[in-house]
Amino acid sequence: MTRSSRFIPVRSAFGIATLTYLASVFLLSGSLLIWTTLYILILFLLLKQEHPGSTASILAYDALPIDMPRTGGEGKSVVVVGGGISGLTAAKYLIQAGCDVTLVEQREIVGGNNDPYLENGEHHASTVIITLPAQQPHYLHLCREYGITQTPHDFEDLKGSIVFEDRELNTKMGSGIGAFVKFIYREATLKELIDGFTIFFKLYYQYQLQPESPKSLTDVLGERLVNSTVFTHFYMPWVGINTWCRFEDVDRQPAHVFAAFIFEYALSLKTRDKSAKYKEDYWCVLDGRLIHKLRDRLLTSDGYSQHLNTKVTQIVRDSEGQLSVRAEDGRNWDCDAVIVATQPTQALPVLADVAPSSLVTELRKWDQMDCYVLFHTDFSDIGNRPWLHQTHRNVTTGNFYITNTIKPRMGDLDAKYLITFVYNTENYIDFKTNHLDESLIVKTYEPKLPIFNLENSIDRNTVWRDIDSQCTDVFWTQACRSGLQYHNNGILSSKRVVRRVLGLDW
Repeated sequence: MTRSSRFIPVRSAFGIATLTYLASVFLLSGSLLIWTTLYILILFLLLKQEHPGSTASILAYDALPIDMPRTGGEGKSVVVVGGGISGLTAAKYLIQAGCDVTLVEQREIVGGNNDPYLENGEHHASTVIITLPAQQPHYLHLCREYGITQTPHDFEDLKGSIVFEDRELNTKMGSGIGAFVKFIYREATLKELIDGFTIFFKLYYQYQLQPESPKSLTDVLGERLVNSTVFTHFYMPWVGINTWCRFEDVDRQPAHVFAAFIFEYALSLKTRDKSAKYKEDYWCVLDGRLIHKLRDRLLTSDGYSQHLNTKVTQIVRDSEGQLSVRAEDGRNWDCDAVIVATQPTQALPVLADVAPSSLVTELRKWDQMDCYVLFHTDFSDIGNRPWLHQTHRNVTTGNFYITNTIKPRMGDLDAKYLITFVYNTENYIDFKTNHLDESLIVKTYEPKLPIFNLENSIDRNTVWRDIDSQCTDVFWTQACRSGLQYHNNGILSSKRVVRRVLGLDW
């Protein structure tokens, strides 16, 4: 029996209205036990269904293992442009298949957006700090291959805070769905509960029971809900900060992308990697160890060379089809194939003249966000809590913006450093001016992130499989090709591209 024949469609209006009505009735009854039981029953029944074109189904497919060849690249030279997780893993699998690989990185170090702060040989996560290995099998198995043991955040018994207008909501966010339900029942008003669960179920419907579609958060939730107190002060600082969604993006961020963080990671409904061991199904620290292992192994590999502080400005193909990668400093490398593993906006200038038009057109759909990551020691707001989500109003613009302040290892009660994420330059200035002691900033990182929108996030596997099939010697890979731009998706995308470089299907 096919997957699609098992799917029983649920009408949106009826399904959401029924769930919201039942939620309201049981909330009014005041019985937490009855409400929790009903909630679990509803989820159990809904989990029996999954639209074959849904985000849930696509992520299940993305979690399947990929056989990476150990031969087939002999005599083939490949230049990889970009030394982030995508570029490093592409180089690893190319070398494994027998290719000669040259990696070119414009910065003085490899690692891309995962740039750890090092002090006395100790890693402190800085820009990308969280992973959920059981949901990210490509990342998990690569860590295992290199002998990297996961470091859990160990914060499930600690309460973090969401600043909710004039009060704080305190919850053990890492302790599972049961504790989450108790928290919102205890902390929220009746109106907030009804709005919150309506948003929750509408997003669940979009994530699992509908095919991916160009419906924005506003399209799915409606104007009232996206402007509600619970969305502004709860969902945005909790979910928006993790899907790179600002308040100005609610009309263009696909609802299924926003929902994916909730149901795939924050409140995982299905474990993607059943081989996950103890603590591999917990939130774990992403602190740069995998980056360093990849770097060190590559540097000792035959047929590999690496060039840092080297900016690629052009890829050219001569009349006989020979590819050449040219750098700003005048150096160039002839090769059989090129993989550009940089952000879309960085890749476009070097790919525009040599890549298939379908690839160039797709890259043009991605805008770039200014993200600021403050590595600091100002504990005045967070105190001894593991994390603090906040919505602020910019003093100059009057607009809302979100921040997440978090410990590099959330369960570390003696943490020395904190990290705060904030998007957009005007909000970064407002935050450090009005909410932070600037003298306590240790380092500021400025990673650039592609922005999800209604044009670039629908059925990406179909889109990228078709584009990759049209590429013969020039390819592009990056984490945003699938999922939520996590390390896992960078590794997955690179595996697929390397197979195409070697003449194999995905």
